Amino acid sequence: MKILDRRRNLARMNEIVRILIKYGFESIAQNISNKNTKYLPVDKIFSTESNVSLNTRIRWVLQDLGTTFIKLGQTLSTYPELVGFELAEELSKLQESAPITPYDNVKKIIESEFSKSIDEIFDDFSEEPIASASIGQVHKAYLDGNCVAVKVQHPGIRDTVDSDIDLMKIIANRLDKSIPTAKSYNLPGIVEVFENDIRKELDYGFEARNAIHLGVLLEKDEVYIPKIYQEYSTDNILVMEFLDGVSLNQVLSSSDEKFDNEKIARVGADSFIKQILVHGFYHADPHPGNIFVLDDNVVAFVDFGMMGHLDSDLREDLIKLFIFISEGDAKLLTKQLYRMSIFKDKSVYGDIEYEIMNLLDKYYGVQFNDVSGVLHELIQNNTLNKYGIVIPRDLLMVIRTLIMIDDIGKKLDPSFNTTEILKQYTLNMLLDNFKPKNILTKASEGYLDLQHLFTKLPGVLLSLGDILNDGKFEFSVGLSELSELNNIFSRTVNELSLAIITAALIVGSSLIMLADNGYHLLGYPFLGFIGFVFSAVLGVILIAMIIRRGNY
Repeated sequence: MKILDRRRNLARMNEIVRILIKYGFESIAQNISNKNTKYLPVDKIFSTESNVSLNTRIRWVLQDLGTTFIKLGQTLSTYPELVGFELAEELSKLQESAPITPYDNVKKIIESEFSKSIDEIFDDFSEEPIASASIGQVHKAYLDGNCVAVKVQHPGIRDTVDSDIDLMKIIANRLDKSIPTAKSYNLPGIVEVFENDIRKELDYGFEARNAIHLGVLLEKDEVYIPKIYQEYSTDNILVMEFLDGVSLNQVLSSSDEKFDNEKIARVGADSFIKQILVHGFYHADPHPGNIFVLDDNVVAFVDFGMMGHLDSDLREDLIKLFIFISEGDAKLLTKQLYRMSIFKDKSVYGDIEYEIMNLLDKYYGVQFNDVSGVLHELIQNNTLNKYGIVIPRDLLMVIRTLIMIDDIGKKLDPSFNTTEILKQYTLNMLLDNFKPKNILTKASEGYLDLQHLFTKLPGVLLSLGDILNDGKFEFSVGLSELSELNNIFSRTVNELSLAIITAALIVGSSLIMLADNGYHLLGYPFLGFIGFVFSAVLGVILIAMIIRRGNY
């Protein structure tokens, strides 16, 4: 088996080398070849002097190499700061090949997965697929009287991907070692990230769980998530509700007045922004083929293989970014980028603020209405790149998603305004920070941090004592200085203890307030009210102690 795998990989490597030479990349072909590489002679179609651009030839190489390399190109198109914006735009044009698996093979896969005949599972199953992509194809069927879409993975696709990824790793390592300029791109690291992404896409069970989770989050919204038949879904088969509608591609190319483009743009963008800012779990591939329009202009989403995840801290950072951009405040925007560690070099702080000020002046007018435009230019031009700044992937995916939905929205409705929707959510979420539940959460986090610090402090002091005892750290101090040092330490510990007690009282009082039981005073639970009053008194005492001491 291993011999067959080696032969298969060698044949595939020969094919890769041949295609590289075909499109004028002889130097790369030489760097990845070894003594066992043999390929059929081929006339070069393009040379480096060809009128066809380098970026286009790169796209054609990936297109000719098939599924896995096409997917790699599509992934790289989401990293414009890495590959450059012109190449990223070119790679976004890559189209997946759409092989058709014969019905007999589809039937075998389904029956093998469920150990039942296809007629026992489905009331009816269409032999001809209604859609096909590089990884799988979709058939229309009926299950317990319900119309469903059955997505079946092409046989052998996993083996193809495994083999291609092995070769990608070999190629990346060879280029990393043989071409000095390749090291800055960390090609092995790119392949590793890509491998993680494509393996998720190959797992239909993962996609099913994503769809179910997103459906729960959006169940009360205007958008629609198709029902997943989880008991009939496996790693290789995904059964979901059949959507009787049209893709957004058809809406964009149609002049039919039954489509309310303004509503479609507003509802779709509203949902994506809510997914990003409120839920922190969002559909990260919002191209028109993954968005459907049903009867009454209901917007529905499909294909949940690529999802983004954002923690609460990053969502809060995003809210601040959007506010500062929409207000055209270069000073606060620069400060926020620094706080997010987008750049860490304090020496270029003033230069970056000046660059951002010029950028915002370009977009800021009587009514600022192009947050996505600023975000796009912020990462596209040299504003950040020339300072060696690399935007984290999570943030880059959000920006890419916002740019895509803004672009789609404006194609549907020229007056569409993403910024207005962003402003609505940022304002609501800022107000949410003052709700008792969120105050309780923040207080709990602060209390845990203080508790952790207080727990670790004795150990740190003991370690310091050991260092002193070992004679590794020497200093001399008089009795008066020692007494003063002792007083400072005592005051610090007392203030820290008082802060912990105050935080604990706030947390406890908040819990009592939320419980809303027992006697009431001025409309509030008595114990909770007293707890908050006592906490306020302790807080004032703590502030007075710090101010009185003077070094703060």
